[in-house]
Amino acid sequence: MKRTFRYDPLSGQMIEVIWSDDPRLHSVVGEIEPFISPRDGTVIRSRAHMRDYMERHNLVHFDPTNKGESDRYAQSHGDRALREQLWERVDKMMRKRHG
Repeated sequence: MKRTFRYDPLSGQMIEVIWSDDPRLHSVVGEIEPFISPRDGTVIRSRAHMRDYMERHNLVHFDPTNKGESDRYAQSHGDRALREQLWERVDKMMRKRHG
């Protein structure tokens, strides 16, 4: 029987990969049922459409257990606010200089 190993950078050791035929380890996520977006009434018909819609409108899924995604969303809005403040300061200084 052939054995397979992989390097684990956290432990710094080679770890044996154990393959399983257990069907519970694999899953296929089905398509979603069409629904109407509460944001603007758009009908969302598929996962791909929902992904595009959410990206286009800068939305994220609400999941209280998914802290990382909401932190990234909050960070992006904080970055946007900081950029706006910086541009306002630059604009103000440029007007002083030329005005």
